Amino acid sequence: MKGPLHFKCEHVVRMSNSVNAYWLRLLNSERYDECDYGKHLLVQYPDASNKIQTRNYSIAGKPEDDLIEIAVKRQSGHGVSASIHESLAKNSILIADEVSGVLTSRSLLRYRQLLMVCGGVGITLPLGLVRGLAALSDRGTEVPNVHLIVCVPQFDALIYFTELLALQAKYPWLSVATFVTREHVRAGISYLNSGRPDPRELANAIAAPDAVVLCGSGKFVSDWDAKIRANFPDASILDQHRSSINVASVDNARPDACDVTGSCARLRLANSGRSISASYDNTLLETLESNGVNVPSQCRMGICGRCSVQLLEGEVLSTSDIGLSGVERRRGFRLACCSKPACETLTLAL
Repeated sequence: MKGPLHFKCEHVVRMSNSVNAYWLRLLNSERYDECDYGKHLLVQYPDASNKIQTRNYSIAGKPEDDLIEIAVKRQSGHGVSASIHESLAKNSILIADEVSGVLTSRSLLRYRQLLMVCGGVGITLPLGLVRGLAALSDRGTEVPNVHLIVCVPQFDALIYFTELLALQAKYPWLSVATFVTREHVRAGISYLNSGRPDPRELANAIAAPDAVVLCGSGKFVSDWDAKIRANFPDASILDQHRSSINVASVDNARPDACDVTGSCARLRLANSGRSISASYDNTLLETLESNGVNVPSQCRMGICGRCSVQLLEGEVLSTSDIGLSGVERRRGFRLACCSKPACETLTLAL
């Protein structure tokens, strides 16, 4: 057990109205190699009520030796992100329980063509991966061709925009397309697009990718996962939670989803005694919410850890567990936003 990592905040950079970037100096400098581009810090931090919560933040950059960069979007309410924005300042100490994740720049070297698609502050993972690939390229390593699609709702949500343009200009293996989905982009601006990207047009415009990196909210990743499978069926799907997802093995591991024959799992809630139907295609969080069961949640993509539930009996298929500590995993906790039934009956401690 290596123990926690201690960081000292050296800079706070205002990236947008809701996003701050933090440059953190690792005080356990002998462990800097653990902090690779694309990995996550598992941080325990108090919310506004001083309750300790667990959150994960992508390592978006390594500006210099022993220094890393993370970005935090302030969510509505008084949760951890608001607390970080209000209290994490220059010279503050931040403690991370561990560094997790297997999706790093080096892990991408096996591919020749990569597509990355991100939404909002989800840019931090692709940015970290691209920065890492750039560092490898500068040292003479052959890196894959990368086409990066960035989706933001409005102009003030654009972060790291000028840096991405500069990286695109410097490295011939990188192309970037940015889409503003809720505001109009005036004609003649070649580096910005209005509306949402069309995967069918994308399939005609770029070389078929060997792998696709998806990063954003749970719904964003889920929607793009379906689009990618329809337009690039041979591509491996990568996300910030797992280095690869073997869809065939997942499909073979579970029964058919709820259909006209009524094939559903049964979800038993041990504390209340309720029993509800659960589609094999819906996450536990979706099923619980649709049945009026309140489960705290925030990011809905497996990073914040707020929607953890304890699985007492049964099995689930989880696409992420990075929001959980090792102790929580061993005690049977699962992330409701990223877990679907994998057996006929499940029992949760709810």
